[in-house]
Amino acid sequence: MLGYWLAVVRRLALPALATGAVCAAAMAAALVLGDGTSWSAAAPQTVAAGAVGALALVAVLSTSTVVSAARTARRYGLTLGPDAVALPSVREVRMPAIEGRTAFQLTDSVRHVVEKDPSVSVQVRVTTEPKETTAVVDAHPAATYKRLDAAACWAVARVVEQRLAQALRAETAVHRLRFQASPANRHGFCATPTPPLP
Repeated sequence: MLGYWLAVVRRLALPALATGAVCAAAMAAALVLGDGTSWSAAAPQTVAAGAVGALALVAVLSTSTVVSAARTARRYGLTLGPDAVALPSVREVRMPAIEGRTAFQLTDSVRHVVEKDPSVSVQVRVTTEPKETTAVVDAHPAATYKRLDAAACWAVARVVEQRLAQALRAETAVHRLRFQASPANRHGFCATPTPPLP
């Protein structure tokens, strides 16, 4: 939890500095132009106003984000960590190659595991190689302007990653059972029908 909060504070550093600068400029304008205070006399109050504005922004946004993220993590049974801040959230599943199955077929077969969340857009890419099948989960906010999503993308990506691994293991098991049940594997040769006697 602390690691996540620190990561959120780092993410908010630039917006907080910008907010602080705006608050400081507003205070300077009020003191110098409105009250006729000299720049040197207004400087301490200006700096204080900027610091208060920046700290207030960080405190409010980080607290609300951490509380929402903790609730999201609990809902999915996950442990919140600093990696939950990164966007997009990318997870990867690697399995032994599933013979006879193309990347398109595997993608279609695991499409149902994608978590439905209106705030998160999820893409799943499956690639097949001679010895390995790789599935990549890419979860990002549905709204492009979002930079903090209260761990929604991370949580959805983790859940989809787990379900993808289960789905690919199931595909591997089904393929193995079919192979073991095939006549060629059971008898050591390919069975061909015997033509009827004349």
